[in-house]
Amino acid sequence: MFVSGWDDDDEGVNSASDPKANPIDHVLWAAENGKLETLKELLQKQPGLIHAQDSDGYTPLHRAAYSNHVEIISYLISVGAKIHAKTQLGWTPLHSACNWNNYIAAARLLAAGANPAAVSDGEQTPMHLAAAISHCKSTLLILFLRDDTVDLANKLNNSNESPAMLAQGHGIYGPLFEMLCPSVSYIKSLAFTCNPYVRYGVNNN
Repeated sequence: MFVSGWDDDDEGVNSASDPKANPIDHVLWAAENGKLETLKELLQKQPGLIHAQDSDGYTPLHRAAYSNHVEIISYLISVGAKIHAKTQLGWTPLHSACNWNNYIAAARLLAAGANPAAVSDGEQTPMHLAAAISHCKSTLLILFLRDDTVDLANKLNNSNESPAMLAQGHGIYGPLFEMLCPSVSYIKSLAFTCNPYVRYGVNNN
């Protein structure tokens, strides 16, 4: 899989050989594997584990997003998980969700205030990740619903590539971006409307 920006985190999730050996490994394992009751028990005993990180910087929320456990995501957010937490490579939980087309998880994170413009160490947004691979159509469509879609689609990473460029060169969703960017810009400019009277007014001002 190609990911531009040189901060590919696909293999960055550090799984302990014995996930129940200590509380940190245990809480990360529970989040990644959807073990809600185990997670609740661990956090009731040690609330600070909500901010636990593995050696790569993954938190329980990253693990839940990575594995598409929406119920776990909702619970973690409700007890204070940091939605903007970053791994050592600068990935937020939203990056983790978008990289694996976990679009329901991505939607839940966005609803809770996750920043779709957050950049990794390679200056990549979640949209960069989704645009660069071939199985993320649903996630892209979720990201396309935002008001700042055009800005995100044209934002450059540290390789001077935008999500739109990545979709053209490395993904299969180039046509989506071709339709999206000019269409959204055109509508927002008020040069297009279905009402002929408003259209006449715009064209004559």
